Amino acid sequence: MTEPPVPRQSPVTARPVTSAAIAVLLIALIFLVLYTPIYSSVTPKIGSWPFFYFYLLIFMPITSVVLWAVILLQKRLARPADGEAGQ
Repeated sequence: MTEPPVPRQSPVTARPVTSAAIAVLLIALIFLVLYTPIYSSVTPKIGSWPFFYFYLLIFMPITSVVLWAVILLQKRLARPADGEAGQ
């Protein structure tokens, strides 16, 4: 007789810390874009550019790096855990 198959956990429930880190990073990015009081000021200025423009110029590379980190975390989340590799 064979043993009944063991139900597999979803990757999200198998690695809750990684899943939480992904959620926090994405929520932070969305918050920083949508919460306008952070960047809706005229001062400080660089030349004639108000703060809004160089906030966006700085924020876009930061967004790219954070999304790259999220992709790496998702790849880690999709890998089987060490104990599951032989099963």
